[in-house]
Amino acid sequence: MPDKLSRERFVPMKQKQQIKNSVSKTSKGTKSNEIIATPASLRSLKRILGIMIAAFAFVLYAPSISFKYTLDDPTVLKENSLVTQGFNGIPAILKTDYWFGTNIRIPEYRPAPLVCYAIVWQFFPDNSMVFHLLNVFLYALSCWLLFMLLCKLFEKQNLLFPFVCSLLYLAHPIHTEVVDSIKSLDEILCFLFAILSTIFVLEYIEKKSIVKLIIAALFFFFSLLSKETGISFLIITPLLLFVFTRADVKSLAIPVVVMVFVTGLFFFIRYKVLEGVPVHGFNSPMNNSLTTAPDFISEKATAFYVLLKYIILLLFPVSLSFDYSFSEIPIYKISDPSALLSILVYVAIGVYAVLKIKQKNVVAFAILFYLLTLVPVSNIFLIIGSPMAERFMYMPSLGFCMVLTFFLIKFTKTESIKSKFSTFGQFISVHTFLFVLVFIIVGLYTAKTVARSQNWKDNISLFEHDVTVVDRSAKAHLSLGCAYLIDLYPAEKNKAKKQQYIDREIQEFSKAIRIYPNYQDAYMNLAVALTDKGDFANAIKNYEMVLKLSPVPEPKVFIGLSSIYLSLGQNDKALLFADSALKYPSNSSDGYNNKACALEGLGKYSEAMPYFEKAIAMSPKSAVVNRNIGGNYGNLKQYQKAIDYLLKSYQFDPSDYKTVYYLGITYRYMGDSTNAAFYMDKSNGMNGNR
Repeated sequence: MPDKLSRERFVPMKQKQQIKNSVSKTSKGTKSNEIIATPASLRSLKRILGIMIAAFAFVLYAPSISFKYTLDDPTVLKENSLVTQGFNGIPAILKTDYWFGTNIRIPEYRPAPLVCYAIVWQFFPDNSMVFHLLNVFLYALSCWLLFMLLCKLFEKQNLLFPFVCSLLYLAHPIHTEVVDSIKSLDEILCFLFAILSTIFVLEYIEKKSIVKLIIAALFFFFSLLSKETGISFLIITPLLLFVFTRADVKSLAIPVVVMVFVTGLFFFIRYKVLEGVPVHGFNSPMNNSLTTAPDFISEKATAFYVLLKYIILLLFPVSLSFDYSFSEIPIYKISDPSALLSILVYVAIGVYAVLKIKQKNVVAFAILFYLLTLVPVSNIFLIIGSPMAERFMYMPSLGFCMVLTFFLIKFTKTESIKSKFSTFGQFISVHTFLFVLVFIIVGLYTAKTVARSQNWKDNISLFEHDVTVVDRSAKAHLSLGCAYLIDLYPAEKNKAKKQQYIDREIQEFSKAIRIYPNYQDAYMNLAVALTDKGDFANAIKNYEMVLKLSPVPEPKVFIGLSSIYLSLGQNDKALLFADSALKYPSNSSDGYNNKACALEGLGKYSEAMPYFEKAIAMSPKSAVVNRNIGGNYGNLKQYQKAIDYLLKSYQFDPSDYKTVYYLGITYRYMGDSTNAAFYMDKSNGMNGNR
């Protein structure tokens, strides 16, 4: 294969001789063995190859359809007040920042994925399988569209380059985070719409159809609405037209002007929507460890080191992780060999691409595609919310796959005669050596992708695996501790296992704090774990650390301290901290519940009731609140009301010992010996297993 994209059919000397011999034999009346592919047979082969690409991509990730929510999936879905409104939430989604429906506020405007979530939620609320199916389907669609785009770009050659490049791209393990994480729909949509936009721009260049140009502009706008990184196609598209078409300057200028207008419109809308949204978080060490660099030079040296790690992961996608935050990536000096090597590599490939692009060189275009799609997430020109992430390689990896495809074809000296084959069998057999190498690489990619995807089936699997890969990441250890705290501990009935979970929580949170001593979230969760363990003295110390580190008071800390003092029977202190919690707005009923319990503990049963009523209004299905109200009504000797609330509590959580015990005692006071005996016996049995 030539170094630059040929405008004419490329025929090696050996093949020319074969054709000459074939013609000679035919002229003598001997039947020729030369394969002559008709346009119809090539179109059929193209359809077959496209279907294979889409089917392979879908089957490769089909197991993820049964996976649970992981990482930020619950935050953008069931914890998002706009998404859970379905169709009704879409108008607000279009007018607010990405995280508006949650308790997080970050200046990001990406309404397209949220609109998709809202539509799916309207018909399939809280169904993780459907959301995963959407990711897998759109990934398969993207890979098919990518193949079709490459076929357009390489139409002067054969289907070989598009097919091999699409195979390598769809199977590359670095895409597992994007496909397996529901939240990464923004990445999929951004690239999908960018591909569609490019296809229609090419259609416009070919047919000079204004309709095609308008459709291309709409898809580019949708790409920007999916994720801001779609802006890289503002440069990639004209570059692509220059390299792969013979369009004149005027033809190139028109779509560029339209795309500039669309970009301006998007940023105007984005600016208006994000007015008043606080710009914070990006300068946090836990979000981006590059902010801990002592100076500008070290910051950029470390950023270049990360860029080198991207190349290594593309070449050897072995050790993959959901997180690369503090302090997995150490801060490098400009004199460090790794930083210097990365700078040299990127300068070298950048210079090569700039010099060669004038010759419409395929490798130069692939390198520039890689660099241009990498720029928005590189931390070189703008510090973003993360030092490194595999999802950031979703688009740049195509440039890598194009370079790999080029050199595989060049290494195997594969011919590129468009009419050399007409069926899939001929397509493979004519390029046997090439496809042996390709299938080996794709096979290795597939094996790793399948294995890596299994890590994403739930948070426990993901965090337990990745904490061994990024052992220096404070966030990875925090995440694993939280998975035990939230997912495993509450549901476990076995006392010994619950104790093991608590010990593991404490271990992970403590390690996160050792890595980052100012890690507020780690202190907070450690305090909760220590409370569950009954180590109240150390729990209080960790809550106090949260108060010390927090720039604004945390209601959850006051609630936690109030709960501890309730357990210690120090109702005055419990009441004091409950009152402190209630000074701040909160969606939790815990503050009212704790205040009511403190008043109850002080013998102020009637005063406690209004606060219990506020708590139950906020959490009507809370077994704990219903049980506490029942107990308070028992203290007020209003036994029937007590029974009503206790039975509700029992309905919501029949395993709660206190509820069962209170039922037995209350029925005894009512003189109902049958029910009293039933619940007392049941509580005795439960107490023995506690």
